[in-house]
Amino acid sequence: MNRARFQKRVRLLTPAQFDRTFKQGRRLHQGPMSAAVAVNALGHPRLGFALAKKHAKRAVQRNRLKRLLREKFRHQQEQLQAVDLVVFLRAALPDQPDAEVDAVNRLWTKLSSTCVRP
Repeated sequence: MNRARFQKRVRLLTPAQFDRTFKQGRRLHQGPMSAAVAVNALGHPRLGFALAKKHAKRAVQRNRLKRLLREKFRHQQEQLQAVDLVVFLRAALPDQPDAEVDAVNRLWTKLSSTCVRP
């Protein structure tokens, strides 16, 4: 049960870690969301967010996206390869109810097909 936590060791924390992921990583695009994915040597996946006000104007929307992504990552981290993931928005989310949930699910489906352990 302890393994399903979102511990500090599974987060990208420093600007250098984000820069390395953006520079060396591969980009995956799905709708308004994208992710930069770079292999790491730590033996476990890590997650970071770059959600700008430009595309998600309200803090409530940005916080909900982060909460949904953290929850997906927390449940799926055992199946992922040792990669660094930075999730970001390329465009504004639609103003439909549950647009965040739909966007997260579609991006995570693409990520899980790309980053799953063999």
